[in-house]
Amino acid sequence: MMRSKVVSVVFSLVVILSAFVHGDKHTEFRILEENGIPVAMNPDHPVPLPDSPKDIVFTEEFQIGSLEGDPNYIFGEFISFAVDDDGNVYVLDWRGKTVRKFDQSGKFLLLFGGVGQGPGEFSDPQEIRYLPSGHVMIFEGESQRYSCFTKEGKVVRTARFHKLMFPPYFGLTNGNLIAMNVQRDPEQTVYVMGLFDEKSDLIKPLHQIERKSDPPWPRGNDPDSRAKRYAETFSRVAFRQESVLALDEQENIYFAFTDKYEIKILDRNGEQKKIIRSELPFLLVEKKDRQAFLEYHLPRDISTWGTMDEALKNKIKSLIKFPEKKAAFLSLIPMDNKYLMVVRDGSYGQNALIDIFDPSGGLIIEKKLSFAIKGGICKDHRFYTIHEDEDGNQFIKCFSYKLL
Repeated sequence: MMRSKVVSVVFSLVVILSAFVHGDKHTEFRILEENGIPVAMNPDHPVPLPDSPKDIVFTEEFQIGSLEGDPNYIFGEFISFAVDDDGNVYVLDWRGKTVRKFDQSGKFLLLFGGVGQGPGEFSDPQEIRYLPSGHVMIFEGESQRYSCFTKEGKVVRTARFHKLMFPPYFGLTNGNLIAMNVQRDPEQTVYVMGLFDEKSDLIKPLHQIERKSDPPWPRGNDPDSRAKRYAETFSRVAFRQESVLALDEQENIYFAFTDKYEIKILDRNGEQKKIIRSELPFLLVEKKDRQAFLEYHLPRDISTWGTMDEALKNKIKSLIKFPEKKAAFLSLIPMDNKYLMVVRDGSYGQNALIDIFDPSGGLIIEKKLSFAIKGGICKDHRFYTIHEDEDGNQFIKCFSYKLL
């Protein structure tokens, strides 16, 4: 009996020591090494050093866009943007097929682009990026084309993808591209996120997902079949885990798949430099989150939503299945001086929850903001994001920020 108790006590001590050594629950920030790569290990809370910032404050500077007046300031319902080294803002308007350039105070400067297939024209412009080379790149989805412009809107080069590529699109100054290659067959669809050369050949894979191909759309006008198919589509989209990418001004690649809180940092050639991990918990999908998703996505993504009868609308809503938990985070935004902002929560128009990591990869700030973040760029201690009002109108907002 005594021996049994001794064995039990020894076993318990071994378990406790093992948990301590192997990091089942850590409270301090650490840097380890895996296969020669430094790994920043963060606990489930910020751990700022005595001399590191402990808060971030945003002050709104200006807004670009309006609902009436000068047409150069009126945007369509889908926009994206880029910011150059001088603080000029380039707004890509999908509806107008144009790019509008504004100065660092939000004043309109010039417009370029237009509808068409010729050099400098667009048919389906989806994303805009600014390259450290001083050029502006526009990526088109439907035509599988990308164009390079000077800051003054003059065409430098136009080319097409050699293989089917999906967003997010990034261009690098060495001519390589980051995108998602899609390969379909009757049984499955394979998505490969990676680094590609100018011929769309894969140089370095970052992540691969395999999904069963969608069944054919229901024939006829059976409302139950239609509702089920819509619900299946939106169930896959709701709070999904996905690939997240960002580039800093040195063209270091920040990559993650949000099934876990792990961020890989690679150079422009795809060589891994560093990993950031955190034990921050996954957030639950609450009632307000489900409601925000339904109000945000369905009216925008179902073109006939406005003419559907209420019974069909309610049927679709009732069939959508939501996950129990959200993804680890939503987006990555490199900041000045090698700090990193991670948008952890705030999808579908809700106010953002952000995490700030210092240059070592240590989590130093966790903060709920008073505004939503939809796309974000930090440059020269300014933060730019898309603001969307209740009617879906979009604007660009610029904030100055300070780490305190």
